[in-house]
Amino acid sequence: MKPLLQFASASLVALLFSSCATKMSTDKNAPTGPLSATLTLEESQAAYWISAKGGTGTLTFRGQDYEFKIVGLGAGGTGLQTIKATGEVYNLESLGDFEGTYTGLRFGLTLIRGKMHAKLKNKKGVVLYLTGKATGLASSSGADRFVIQLEEPIGQGLPGPQADLGSGAPTASLATPY
Repeated sequence: MKPLLQFASASLVALLFSSCATKMSTDKNAPTGPLSATLTLEESQAAYWISAKGGTGTLTFRGQDYEFKIVGLGAGGTGLQTIKATGEVYNLESLGDFEGTYTGLRFGLTLIRGKMHAKLKNKKGVVLYLTGKATGLASSSGADRFVIQLEEPIGQGLPGPQADLGSGAPTASLATPY
């Protein structure tokens, strides 16, 4: 009886690890259609049935990189983990559509190192499909709600006050890069 129990336990662990290792290309929940943009992000999470998370990332859209911040709350999961993920962005018509609140489901198991998958969607129809690696000790299955806020484009600061040397009177110039 003991060998049967050991075999069943080993099979369950193998099943858990293989289910967390699904690749984006074979995932039936992966979005279809033309790819609009890509992103990378780093996030830290703490959870005890309710999760809090925050991080930063870079969106690559139409050849330009944009930094963003991400903060969120979720339901489900326990533990602490840090995530490094890459993602595909779908249905992004303009940069302004990227910002906002995203909701979705996520699943993953982190035992020192693990994998994560998440599919998030905002009210404008933009879909983020994330896959990544996690470090820590956590079960991260549950529902998420994230807010993404864009920073300025990488390598382009917002112009500051500029002096008009011709008239001697200072003028200010504010412009948004997008």
